[in-house]
Amino acid sequence: MHCRIYKTIMITLVILILSAGVTPAQEGVWAPPAPSANDRDWIRLSSGEWLWGTIDLMRDESLDFDSEELDDLSIDWDDVKEIRSSRVMTYAMVDGTLYTGTAALKDGILRVDAADGVHQLNHAQVHSILDGEPTELNFWSIKLGADWKILSGNTEQNDFGSKVFLKREAIRSRIDLRYQGNVSTVDEVETINNHRVNAEWKIFLSRRFFLTPVKLEFYSDNFKNMDLRSTGSVGAGYFMSRSSTADWYVEAGLGYEDTRYLSVLPGEEDSEGNASVPLRTTLEMDLTDNIELTAEYGIQVGIGDDTNSIQHTFILFEFDLIGDVDFTASFTWDHMSRPKENAEGVTPKKDDLAMAYGLSMNF
Repeated sequence: MHCRIYKTIMITLVILILSAGVTPAQEGVWAPPAPSANDRDWIRLSSGEWLWGTIDLMRDESLDFDSEELDDLSIDWDDVKEIRSSRVMTYAMVDGTLYTGTAALKDGILRVDAADGVHQLNHAQVHSILDGEPTELNFWSIKLGADWKILSGNTEQNDFGSKVFLKREAIRSRIDLRYQGNVSTVDEVETINNHRVNAEWKIFLSRRFFLTPVKLEFYSDNFKNMDLRSTGSVGAGYFMSRSSTADWYVEAGLGYEDTRYLSVLPGEEDSEGNASVPLRTTLEMDLTDNIELTAEYGIQVGIGDDTNSIQHTFILFEFDLIGDVDFTASFTWDHMSRPKENAEGVTPKKDDLAMAYGLSMNF
């Protein structure tokens, strides 16, 4: 009798011990339920954490994810180990192939359930992810910014600056369109009036090497005696570093520069043109989860006698505020080695410096 009771107690203890040992393992393999037709997305990180929200975009090795609790996140694509999504999205591969449908990622294989069947794709070969069908609108992004300063009292001063950045990012090409303008008045007298428009088209031959078959710049500045400076060039570039947190690339090319002046001394030509060699380096970097840095330095070296060498530096800090609204702080330096004397005999200064603070919004 006692032996039977002893055996019963021992069996019960063994069952309890085994049950306690199973609990942590069950917790370790927890997985979310399969998403319904109208559900959001699930992703699992390399740390084992699951996030629930919406995949907005994946490009340049970075996944933009709108978490229900953590708001907007930028996650390294290599850190995304699983995806469960019932939303129709477009998955672009490194070779340019597009697949549109619902998808699941696991064990390094992305399975896209498209209209023509299920496609199994390598995680490392995914170039980008776009929300919805591959419409032209999905390739474009826009950033609008404005900065201003208003002073009153002994001096009435109004400063206004604006920025418009348009970008089209396809699988193997990128188009950048930019406008920057500044206007300032002091006691109703204009003291600053300059405008810069840039347009360039990059074609990526590999992940790091690209060609720039079209690069244009138009610049005007009343106080530099510059009616319009037009520059066109072709060139090539190389990414020294390309990751989800930092892109750094260098460019070189050959171009032509045409400058028309507002006024000149009697007997002087009001326009001049010459070939030039443009050189540029650009750094785009996430300093923290909430701070982004864009730094650019470029120089155009004129070819020939008595030609201008033009330098331009632009540094922009963007601080996340609310949603798609950022606080911005920027620094600009422009240098001309040979400014043109105007009809009044005034020679503009070689250097211009500007700092600005404002807001920007991403679309």
